[in-house]
Order: sequence, then C-alpha cells, then structure tokens
Amino acid sequence: MLSQSGCEFGVNGLRTLTCCVPPATSILERFPAIACFDRYFRIGFSFSSELDTGDEMKSTFISSFSTCLILAAAAMSVADDKPAGSLPDVSFYKDIRPILQANCQGCHQPAKSKSAGEYVMTSYDLLMKAGESDEAPVVAGKPDDSYLVQLITTKDGKAEMPRDRKPLHQTEVDLIRKWIAQGAKNDTPANAEVRYDAEHPPVYALPPVITSLDFSPDGSLIAVAGYNEVLIHKADGSEIAARLIGLSERIESVRFSPDGGRLAIAGGKPGRMGEIQVWDVVKRELLLSHTETYDTLYGASWSPDGTRIAFGCSDNTVRAIKADTGEQILFNGAHSDWALDTVWNPSGDHVISVGRDRTAKLTEVATQRFIDNVTSITPGALKGGVATVDTHPTRDEIIVGGADGVPKLFRIFRITKRVIGDNANLIRELAPLRGVVFSVDYSADGRRAVAGSSLDGKGDILVYDTDIDTSAPNDIKAILAKRVQSQSDAEKKKVAEYQKKSLPVIAKIAVEDSGIYAVRFSPDGKLVAAGGSNGKIRLYESETGKLIKEFLSVPVSGDRSVIEQVAAAAKNAVDEAAGTPLEQLSADQKLVSIESLPKAIELAGAFDKSQLVLTGRLADGTSLDVTRMVKFDVAQPNVVSVSGSGLVRVIGKGQTKLNASVADQKIEIPVNVTSVEIASTDYIRDVTPVLSKLGCNQGTCHGSKDGKNGFKLSLRGYDPIYDTRAFTDELASRRANIAAPENSLMLLKATGAVPHLGGQLTKPGEPYYETIRRWIGGGAKLDLTSARVESISIEPQMPVVQKLGAKQQMRILATYTDGAVRDVTAEAFIESSNGDVAKADGTGLVTTERRGEAAILARFEGKYAATTLTAMGNRDGFAWVDPEKWNFIDGHVANKLKRMKIVQSGLCSDAEFIRRIHLDLTGLPPTADQVRAFVSDKADTKAKRYALIDALIGTDDFVDHWTNKWADLLQVNRKFLAPQGATAFRSWIRTEIAANTPYDEFARKVLTSEGSNKENPAASYFKILRTPQDTMENTTHLWLGIRFNCNKCHDHPFEKWTQDQYYETAAFFAQFGLKTDPASGDSKIGGTAVEGAKPLYEVVFDKPNGDITHDRTGAVTAPQFPFDCDFEAPEKATRRQQLAAWISSPDNPYFARSYVNRVWGYLNGVGLIEPLDDIRAGNPPSNPELLDDLTQKFIGSGFNVRELMRNICQSRTYQLSIATNEWNADDHTNYSHATPKRLTAEVLYDAIHRVTGSSPAIPGVPAGTRAAQLPDVGVKIPDGFLTNFGRPARESACECERSVGVSLGPIMALVSGPTLGTALADPKNDLTRLVAEEKDDRKLIGEVFLRILNREASKEEIDTVVAAMNSVDDDHKDLKEELAQRETWWKDEKPKRERQRENDIGRANADLESYRKQIAPMLAELEKQREGKIQAAEGELAKYREALPQAASKRLTQGGDTEWHLLEASSLAAVKGVTLERLDDRSIQASGSADQGAYTITVNTTLAGITGFRIEALPYTKEKGVGPGMPENGNFVVTEFEVQAASKSKPNEMKKIALQNPQAPFLQGGFSIALTADGNTGNQNAWAIANAGGVVHWATWETKEPVGTNEGTTFKFVIHQNHSAKQHLLGRFRISATTRKSPGLSLPESLRAIALVDQTQRTEAQTKTLMTWFEKVDNGLLERNAALATARQPVPEDKGVTQRKAVLAAVSKPVPEDPQLLRLRTDAGYSEKQVTAVRLTTVQDLAWALINTPEFLFNH
Repeated sequence: MLSQSGCEFGVNGLRTLTCCVPPATSILERFPAIACFDRYFRIGFSFSSELDTGDEMKSTFISSFSTCLILAAAAMSVADDKPAGSLPDVSFYKDIRPILQANCQGCHQPAKSKSAGEYVMTSYDLLMKAGESDEAPVVAGKPDDSYLVQLITTKDGKAEMPRDRKPLHQTEVDLIRKWIAQGAKNDTPANAEVRYDAEHPPVYALPPVITSLDFSPDGSLIAVAGYNEVLIHKADGSEIAARLIGLSERIESVRFSPDGGRLAIAGGKPGRMGEIQVWDVVKRELLLSHTETYDTLYGASWSPDGTRIAFGCSDNTVRAIKADTGEQILFNGAHSDWALDTVWNPSGDHVISVGRDRTAKLTEVATQRFIDNVTSITPGALKGGVATVDTHPTRDEIIVGGADGVPKLFRIFRITKRVIGDNANLIRELAPLRGVVFSVDYSADGRRAVAGSSLDGKGDILVYDTDIDTSAPNDIKAILAKRVQSQSDAEKKKVAEYQKKSLPVIAKIAVEDSGIYAVRFSPDGKLVAAGGSNGKIRLYESETGKLIKEFLSVPVSGDRSVIEQVAAAAKNAVDEAAGTPLEQLSADQKLVSIESLPKAIELAGAFDKSQLVLTGRLADGTSLDVTRMVKFDVAQPNVVSVSGSGLVRVIGKGQTKLNASVADQKIEIPVNVTSVEIASTDYIRDVTPVLSKLGCNQGTCHGSKDGKNGFKLSLRGYDPIYDTRAFTDELASRRANIAAPENSLMLLKATGAVPHLGGQLTKPGEPYYETIRRWIGGGAKLDLTSARVESISIEPQMPVVQKLGAKQQMRILATYTDGAVRDVTAEAFIESSNGDVAKADGTGLVTTERRGEAAILARFEGKYAATTLTAMGNRDGFAWVDPEKWNFIDGHVANKLKRMKIVQSGLCSDAEFIRRIHLDLTGLPPTADQVRAFVSDKADTKAKRYALIDALIGTDDFVDHWTNKWADLLQVNRKFLAPQGATAFRSWIRTEIAANTPYDEFARKVLTSEGSNKENPAASYFKILRTPQDTMENTTHLWLGIRFNCNKCHDHPFEKWTQDQYYETAAFFAQFGLKTDPASGDSKIGGTAVEGAKPLYEVVFDKPNGDITHDRTGAVTAPQFPFDCDFEAPEKATRRQQLAAWISSPDNPYFARSYVNRVWGYLNGVGLIEPLDDIRAGNPPSNPELLDDLTQKFIGSGFNVRELMRNICQSRTYQLSIATNEWNADDHTNYSHATPKRLTAEVLYDAIHRVTGSSPAIPGVPAGTRAAQLPDVGVKIPDGFLTNFGRPARESACECERSVGVSLGPIMALVSGPTLGTALADPKNDLTRLVAEEKDDRKLIGEVFLRILNREASKEEIDTVVAAMNSVDDDHKDLKEELAQRETWWKDEKPKRERQRENDIGRANADLESYRKQIAPMLAELEKQREGKIQAAEGELAKYREALPQAASKRLTQGGDTEWHLLEASSLAAVKGVTLERLDDRSIQASGSADQGAYTITVNTTLAGITGFRIEALPYTKEKGVGPGMPENGNFVVTEFEVQAASKSKPNEMKKIALQNPQAPFLQGGFSIALTADGNTGNQNAWAIANAGGVVHWATWETKEPVGTNEGTTFKFVIHQNHSAKQHLLGRFRISATTRKSPGLSLPESLRAIALVDQTQRTEAQTKTLMTWFEKVDNGLLERNAALATARQPVPEDKGVTQRKAVLAAVSKPVPEDPQLLRLRTDAGYSEKQVTAVRLTTVQDLAWALINTPEFLFNH
C-alpha cells in the first residue's frame, strides 16, 4: 500500500485505486484511462504496507507512479470536461521515457536495431531520428504529422506498435501527443543519457568492478561483466573475442548455457530498469531482451536442459522465463528482501534462491510454490544476507556464501521432518574467509568448491575438497528429528561437531590488492578464474593456488586527468561575481573603518575557497557586519571570483588583490592561489564533509538507525570504514562505478538522474559532484592514515548585532592533525540555540529576530565550536548606572548587564527575602514570629541578611531539604532497593550532608563504594545501576553534566564525544560485580517481565577481570578517559578508583563546574547553563566569567558546598526583587531581577502543613514526618499530591525528572484535593488555636496573612475579609424564616396527598382483575402452542445428536496442518491478587482472585521468522468449575492481546509487534475476536466463550511482518482482561508460535492428537474428549439447544397486564417529602454550624484562598 498517495496495490498488478473520487462505481469503469496502471504493474511488483522494497528501487517506483498519476489526472480531466490546458507541462524524462522504456525499448535498442526498422528509442536524440522508413518519428508541435503517433494510435482496437503486444492505452497515447504538441522538449539530465553501442563501446580509464564471470562449457572462453557490456575473452587471456553491448549499464551476472551456444546476462540500470539478455555467442547477436522491475536483476541461472532462465529481483521476487521467448513461467515472492542469486537443482524441477533476507529458499517450478527454507528457521544459522549459491552437479546439494564469511553446504531436500529450531539440512560449515563471500562455485565433477570474498579492498579465495560422503549418520539423523529444545547438551554438541567438521582446504589465496566478487572453475577443474574490485581477471591453479596469469577485463585507455574541466566546473558553479551589493548601509550609520577576516587569503586546489567576514566600525563605537554591503573588485579576475556574500573561489593559479569598498571606506586583501591541481581526493578529508552537507548521512536519511531503502551510512560519517564498505563492498560496488564514475548510483541519485526521494542535491560539474566523482574515479579507496579534523574555530567571537533583522556572517576554520588549516564554512553546520533570537542558514549567515542572546554552534566532522551572538535591538535612552556590589558575583553580573544594556532591579524587601531564603535553604517558609522579628530588626540590611543566611545553613531543616535533593539524584527508590535499602541509603546521604562532606570526597565515596549495601549504603549506587554501560551513562551525567548516552550507537550528534569514548569510559566499570549478601535471606526485590527478582542486599566488589565489547567493532575496549586532566589515584588503584579520582579532580573541567551550575540554578531559578545537567559546546553559559569564578572559588574552598551556597545567597544578585523595569522586563537569563520559582512538590506539601500548623499524616511513616524526610518515592500520599506536583520518579539522574511547571491538573489537585482540605480541617492545627486566642478580628486576619504569605495584610484586604465575616448572621436569619414558612405549608399539604394515593390504588387493582378475566381463553391457547414447540424442538435435537459423532470427526479434518511451537515462559506477572504458575506442559495456571487486569508473560526463544501466535484456553479441575476461565461457568474475556519483542541482547528495547487477522473457532454471541488487536485494552466484547466452559478454546493472531531474530528474541505477551464482569480472567492457558505463512486456526494439541487417530480406533476417553468439546462449540447443536430453551420459555406476560401492574406499582409508592423543604432543612443545618464557628470558618476559607494564590505557590 502506498499510504501517502491513498493508493493500494496488490501483487502482479493493480487491484484497487482509492483516490479522491466517490467509490460508487469501479474506478476503472469511471476512468478507463487509469487502466494504464495495469501496464506498469503487470510486471509483478509486490509492495509491503510501507512500500519497503529495499534500497533505491522505491524511488524509481514513485517516479513511474507519478507518471501514472498524470495519466489518471488526464483521464479525470476528460471525464470532468476540463480543458487539457489545465494540465502541467509533460516531461520527456519523467513522463514519456517510462512509457517507452516499458513498451518500446526492448526492441528498439541499438543491439536489435536491424530487426526494429533501424529505429532506436533508448535516448531522446535517437528517438528523434528517422528509421529505415525515413518518416520523421516526432515533429515538434505537430503530433498528427509525427510517424510515432500514427504507429501507436489504435484503430478498431489494434495498433501497429508495439508489435505483438497489447496497444498502449489511449491515455498514454494522449500523453505522448501532448508532449509533442508542447514542442517535444528534452529535459533529460545530462548524466542520464545512454551513450554506448557496438560502434561506440565504453572507453575505460580504469577497469570496472568485475561482478561476475563464467567459463564456456568447452573452456575456450571467459565471459566477464563490464560496464554497459559483457566482454568475451579467450580463456588464456590473450585477447578479447567479443564485446556484447546491450541496454544494461550494470551487469550483475553472466552465465553460459549448458551447450555453450548462448549467454544469459542479468543486469539493468540501477534504480530504473532490470533486464535479462540472451546472446548468441557465435553470432554475437542479441536474441532476447527481457525487462522486469525497476532495478537490476541478479543471479541468472540456466535450467539443466537450457530452455529456462531463473533470476532474482530487487522487488524480493524470484522469477523464471523461457529462454527463447521471455515468457514468464515462475513467479514467487517468498523472500522478504532482495533475491541475489539462483540455481536449479540437477533434475531441473526446483529453483533455489538466496537473498538479503538471510535465507536460501526452495521453489517448485511446475507449481510456482514455495516449498521450504533450505536453511531452515534456525536463528543465527546464517548471519547477514546470503549473496551467492551454486548447486552440486549431481547431488541435491548446494553451497552458499554471504555476509558472515562462512560458506556452507546444505542438502536441498529434507531427510528428517522439519522441527522447530532445526538446521537439519546443513551438511558442513567450511573454513571462513575475510569479509563477505560474494561468489561460490562447484567444479564440474563436484569434487571441489571455491569461494571468493571481499573486505576493505582485499579478498580471499579458498578451494575446498568436497569429495565427501554427505549422507547423515543415523545417530545424527535421530538427533535432528528432535526439537532443539528437546535435545540434550551432549546431542547438541554432537550435531555441532558434525556440521562444523571442516573440509580440507586445498588452496588458500590472499588477494591484497582487490576484493573478490566472482570465482569460477574451468570445465576441467584445473583453473579458478577470479575477478573483483580492481577489474583484473586472475587465473589460478585450483590445486596449488599458484597464479598463472592476470589480465585486465577491459581495454584501458590513458589518462583521466580533468584538472582543466574541474577548474572550469568550479568557476561555473560559484555564485555570480558580486556586482551590486546585497545589502546597503543605512543613512544613520557612519562608517569609520573596515576590518577583514582573514586579513590575507591563501588557496590551493580547484575547489578551495574562503569565506570573508568584513566588519565595519561605526562612529558611535559599535560594529556591524558589512560583508554583503561592500563592492568587491578583483585585480586579476582569472585568479579568483568572489560572490556577493563574500565567498572567494579559485579560478586559476596566481596572486591578486581583492579590493572591498563601502561608503568612503576601503580595504585591500591579498590573495595567493598556489595551485589548481588536486593531487588526490580523500574520503575522510573531502568526501565525508560533502556527504554530510548534502544530508546523505544525516539521521533523517541514510544515517538513520536502519538507513533508507536498504542503504545505510554511519550517522554523520563517524565510521568511514563502514561507509566505504557500503559504497564499495556492499552488493559488489553497486553504488560506486570506478570505471565510469559519473554513472555511479551515488551520483545519479544525488543529481536526480535516477529518481531520488531526497531530490536533487547537486549537479554535474559542481564542486560537491566533482569531489565525489573524483574519489570514485580514483578507485573509491579509504586511507585510514588521512589527517583528520583536530579542532574547529568560529569567527568572529562574541559578535553583537545592533539592529534587529540585521545579519552576521560566521566563518569556520578547521585545523587538521597534520597542521593544515582549511576554511570549511560552506561544509560546516551552523545552528542557533535560540531560534527566537537568531536563525542560521546553510552558509553560516545568521539573521537576528528579536533582542537577546543565542549560542551559535558550529559543527564539522565531529568537532564543535561555539560563540554567543547578542542581538541588541533599540536601546535609545539607555543610561548605565553602576549598581552596588556585595560580592564578586555582583561584579560579573553587572559587567554582563552593562554589555547587554540592561538596568538592574532593586533589592527585594525584607519580608520577601526572609521567605525566599527560608524556602531555598530549608524547604520551609518562615514562621510569623520569624518574619516579624526580621522585618522589625533595624540593623544594617546587608548585615542582618548575612546573619540569617549563616543561621539557616546547617540546620536540621537545611539538612533534610538537601538530603532530599541528593536522594533524587542518587535515585533512592524502593523499586531498586526495597524499603530497607532505600531508608539506609537516604540515612547515609543525610549523614554526609550534615557533616558537610566536601563534594569531591562525597563523589569518591559513592563511586568507589564496595561491600554490602546493607553495611555500606553508598554501594546502593551500583546495586541500582548494575551494568557498566548504565553506570557510566549515569555517572557522566550526574557528576559531570555531560550526556554520554547520546554517543552509544554513534558519535554524539551535538558534541565532541565519540562512540569509542562511550565504550572506553564504560570499561572503567567493567570490573565491578554484584553478588548476594547472605543477610538477604530469602528476601527479594521486584522482578519484572524481563528481569528476575534481585536479592534484598548485594555485595559490590571489584573483579580481577572484566571487559567491555565495542558494539560496532566487536572488539574488547580498554579503559581510557575521554579527556585528560591531572588527578591523583591510589597506588594499584582499581578501575573505579582511577575513574573516581579523575572525575573528582580539581583539574577536571566539568566536575566542579557542573555542581556549581546546579546549585546556582536551584537557588536562582535559572542556571547559568540550562538545562542544569547539559554542559556542551552548543549550550554555553549565559555568563561564562561568573561560572568560571564561582567554580574556582568552590574548588579553592576545598569543595565546600555550604560555602558555595553562602557566596550565592550573600550576593546582591540573589536578593534582587522580582519587579522589573523598562530595561529588564524581557531579560530572563542575565539575573537583572529575581525569577519566581514554583515550590517543588515536597516543599509545597511541607509549607501547607507549616502555615496551617497541622501535623502531616503520611501512610507508612511516623506522624509528623515531612515530605522532605520521606525515605524514598515509594512512600506515597493517597491523593497523589506529590506526584501531581512533579516529584521525580527517581529512575534516572536527569533533572528533567522533576516537574516545576504550572498546569491545570496540579492546581486543581490543590484547590479541590484532600491534602489541603485535611490540613485546614484539622481541629488541632494552629489556625484553630489562633481563632481561640486572638479575639480581635482584624488582628486575626493580619496574623493569617503573615503566617501564609509572610507579609502584612493591607487595610483593603482586612476590610474585605471582615465584611464577609459579618454578613454571615444576616444570611442565617433569612434562611430560618424561609424554612418555618415551608414547614407550615407542608403540614397541611401532606394529608391531602395521602388520601389521593389510597383512591388511586383501589382503581388500579380493579382494572387489573377485570382485564385478566378478559384474556384467560387466549392465554390457554398460547400455552397449548408452547407445548407443541417444545416437542418439535426436542425431536430436532435428538435427530441432530445422532449424527453428531460423524460431524465431530469431520470437523477435525478441517483443522489444517500448521505446526505450532509451544513457548516456555521465563517470567510471569499478573494483576494484584492473582498468581501465575508454570506447569510441565508449558501451560500457565492462575490462582487467586481479581476482577480485571493483565497477565504479562515473558518468553525467550531462538525461533526466527515467526508469523503468528496462538493462545490455548485450557480446561482444568478446580473447586468450583472446570475452566478455562476463573469464574465458575468457565468464561473469560480477553479485551486485548499485545505482543512486544526485543533482541535477546537488548531486552530492554522492547517494540510493539503489529498483529492482524485474529481468528477464533468459537465466540460468545455479539463478541468479535478482531477487537483483541485494535489497540483498545478496554473493549467489552472481544474474545469470550460464555456457556462453553470446560473444554479447550483457542485463538490465533498473525504478525504483519515476520519477527524473531537469529540471535534470539525476548517476547513479552500482555493479555489484557478488563471486562466489567468480575473475575472474568483466564484460569489456564498456553502460548504457541508458528513460522508458517497465513497459519490460520488449525487444531490445538489435545484435538490434533485425536485427529491423527482413525475414528474407529479412538479410545473411549478420546471420543469423550472430542464430543465434550464439539457439543460446546458446534453451532448446529448450540442453535438447536437454544431453540429448545426458547421453546421452553413461559408464555410471555400480556402487555396489557404488564401496563396495569406498572400503574398499580406507581400509585402505591409512599408520598415523598417535599424536595424544597428537605433542601432548606439541610441548608439551615449548615448555616447553624457556620454561625457558631463563623470566625474559624472565615479563617479556613481565607487560608484556602491564600494558599491557592501564586504568591504562596511561588518562591519570589
């Protein structure tokens, strides 16, 4: 399905088209023109739901699909009577060429021109030339005069052309006519033209890659794949006998027919067309050109009788055609990725194919039926794709080779029944080769086999002795007949030893100058011919490996130097030389001078360039970028050119001067071009930056995790080895054509010559194009010794742009390890950290948007540099006044404010300060008495504030508050530690905080902790994190503020950290271990669906060994620090001790700095770096000088945390008011005013209880425990208060875990939640006491304000509250009067209503009795009819039951033969109250009780290619009922079945598996099994079996894509059971899997065993089991039972009786109390209570209102 366009396709043609037209009639009927789709798709594309056809084929399909859409649009235009002129211009290349390619070019090509009237249609130029008729085929502007149009126009349903084929559809003809009428224009990209024929053969400057070769059967010739041709060499290499040139650019395989008279060629044009050619070898004549698919074809092979040719396709299909006519005789789509090679078995009735899906598949030709995976379904049996296959000449055996480098011998047909997990067809694994095995071959006598491989431009050739007995011994066959899970370890070992028993290697040849892509035995077996990446054919003695001869596959002619062309291309590709400046100097700007970066330019090479940055100095002392304002003049224009944006490019060698002028200012810049020659193009230095800039290796394209369309590159080019292999070794250098670089797929795609989803990225002749072309032309090599980028710098530093909307050009220089410096501005990526302030484009030009600062980050080849750009904006009227400075902090802040032209706010008030400092340091607000005392203190403001700071630091409240913060960071959580461990760990942290342990010592204690976490709670750090990788990621994040988790799978995308450094740093934790502390006893912690339970306590220890394996390279990685700094470690320090010393070193640039930034952010609300724990080049501090100074003083204090806090709090900056002025209202990062901070969850909870004077009552901890004192996050408040207000989950050290935002949910939780309500209503709280003690209402209200908001109440606030309090008495008096009036009225009204009720009852009774007498005769007749229906239903049931046994047996025969493999659970989890238990038959039984919930079953399996899952619901014996559900009736309701999977090596990376086609043989009425896979876990009518308990039930689900990997897979099955009916849960069940395509339902094991026994031979027990089941599920029986039950139902009550009963019941109801009276009584009761406690109520209401204001919720 192509979801983007709304169209859906099936195999072998168009099935449905769902566009924007009504579906009332068939699309093809309404719009006949759309039938042309059938022509495009008749060739048999098979698209998955994601159009995942692999590699580049997809884009070509989309191009052709676009053509079809145009045809459809044309049809719709005609249908709707729209004028043709409304259509867009018709493109020859995109619209017309595909029609000709699909219908005409097979005949009208150069190789077949004689039989095609001398008319060739393979290019635009040839299309326009007349053939032998001399008639002009195309007359531009005149379609009626064009001979081509005459030939393709249908008359009476027939057309002259295409000959012997279906005519073009009329819409195709109309499209060609329209193209001609529009002028028959040629828009073919220059590099997409076909250039070669017999008279114009390819000319080679370098030999092409040899993808295939073959000996003729008589041994006299060797056919070799070239470029656009196949070359026939004499076998001795003496000369080229013939050159066979056809349509195909790339040749994938060549094979002589068995008689040697013909040659089959598979190939095509990558991304455009696939072709099979058949040539007459003697006549050199093309006999057949058969085109298929839209990409090259692979692995052509002849049937033994020479009549048929099989081949593989990039649409995942395997096909075969008749060799003489091209008629298709086989089409099979069993592969799930490209089919790369084919062979026939010796008898010619089966084809074996291999592909990128890692399989070898067996297909029966006569039926076109997929028979079996020859390589079976064993996970890990074949790693990577399988590239090559050959069949034994006499035996049904094959040899395969592929990505794992290990050739293998397989038998084609099974000798044992296929069982789960087997690899029974494997005969032997052969000795491995380097890299990927691209080619294998058997000798003609089958006694030898040869394999060739390639890796990084080198190759291996191995010749094996295959003259062995390949029949399996009986003992091996007996073992293979068992399921792998049933085999003992000894049996598995025995099979492995047999299959891995190496065959003798006859010859081993290491080829150091070429990868090997093709090997072939000579017919006599004496020689092996080999070819590969260097284009040479080598002939070796097969028995000795001696090189006999080597020769080039093609004639090579001379030098390919294109220096002059390159220089010209570079000149043509640059921007037009600067004429009129791009920008103008404004009238109010007086320029006094110009400065240039660089001051002089030196260039070398045709593609070298330099970005100028010209800065003008203005009369007012400010500066601006004038680069785009100047007029440039080059003294010698033949040396360089310069664009209007200041980019200088090379034209020729020489020296010159570049003059730049603007206004009355000029500057002269010397330029020296030392050379235009390019000695060589280096992949690392030159190509990788180009690929990065073009976007090829970015995360959204081929650099993504899985690549795009089957082609993957390393993210941003961090792995050049991987990338060059992808371009060269992968698919035998499919993407890099060294013989014709301009025809390399990587260039054809990038230029749009071949359709490319990424669009056109470059053009021929442009520098980027030429860089890639030259690299390919130079052999596409990788030099790992090439100089790499050591660092980059960005210029200018700290630019200030005065006017908003103005621009600043940046310049990036790269310094290489060899000392070279290059201007890489054009290739670098330049980004702004704040897009609201400034935006950067691809050239490094930054445009300001609004006032503020933005970090400008430059990235180039894994190196980063940053600076800060300031957008000043209009500051007219600004006058700087130097503020008072209380300590060094204030000086740094003032300097920044002065630079930013910001005026600082004044100091906060004393009331504001005391609240702020209390909350920040202790997490509690001050008391009213503390506020009064501090505000009334007449001492010096600075002195008394310093004294208060000193008094608070170190208090118990201070210790509790900061202990809670560190408990967050260290993840104190019972989920990891249990309550006992969490309590101990928090207690340890509190002890360290109370002792003011220096920060570096604190870190070392944690990082080097050892022993039991019971005795040494700091060791809990390692118990929580557990693995080296997780520990390293957490450690670098927590203690250094850097995020190494981003460079685990690739180099860090935003920083300098590399993937290598990830594993090198993780290696420091590779030698810590965990073992059970005996003190744990039987106590365990947790246990999940993936991981088992952990001991309560564990011992952390250092092991003598332990290593980290690099995920990409597979190599053991030694520990190495990611950067150097001085540190002191103990002698013979462990790895952890070394790391701890390095991390906590004063010289470490991140350790102290990261914690200083955290503390600053905690206290000021905004960090100097935000986020607080994300320190990187692209996220610089807002005030780097301040952060540096704070850090140095922190280190100088001996890492004294309290001193750090004291310095911050004593600064005037910390004590500023939140009030703003006109100059700082928009400032949020420079600390010109204070920032309000929302109280964190724990602080808010504690503050509520502090100001109300109520005692916290948190379940599970002693009464009075503060939220900040809770041992861990497992202690919860019932109403979720702490969670709602953002308490972190403590599952990572990330600051992002805690939420302090303001959203509606938490606010509503506070307004209406019980936490606040309970605190206010507490009769023992301070508010109640205050009301009793303070008799003056005004003072009482003032005291409440002081307690809650920590400030005096205003007169207006007090007046308002007093007025509300006094209004209560008047309201109460009015309510009492209204109640008395209503009571008097009701006393008279109620007796009247009672009398009316009695009269109504009498009338209703009389009416009912009268009616019953009236209908008595009718009821008697109905009862007689009921008895008759019962007798009839009983008779029908008895008759049906007689035939039931036969029907049951017949039902068994319809079960199918799908093989289901029982899955064994590794862990079980259920809803609370239910326990799951594994039974011996791999079923799972539930016990206990719960109303609803989910079962989670985890399974580890080595089964690969899983296509479906089954749940069997099994009956079982229990106290009440027999299952399979837990209720007594055996029913259950499964509301959703969810499957997740992860590779066994990465079990935590679970991904949901898409399920489809749910089926169940029996369902409760009104239920739908389809609802179990719709994503809704709350469905109420999914899978249930009401009234059919006590027997087995089952359901199956298919996977949308096969799942399960060769390395093993962890599955998590979640069975959701959320029905509203209580306890409707599964009681006993079992889960199975299958690998069969479309598995259907089949039978469960219990019934399948019965089905295998003849009906007459079944035991009584078997018959009983069958009949019991069948009677519960047979619809016929159920219907008859239901009919009998219906017949037995009593005669329904007459409607007249029912109605009269209802009337009687209604009038019999007692007279209800008056609703209004009831409401008044209730209101009066509440009012009475309020009056008696009006003062308390008023205080509670006031407190509630004040606590819900921002003034309380924020620390300000």
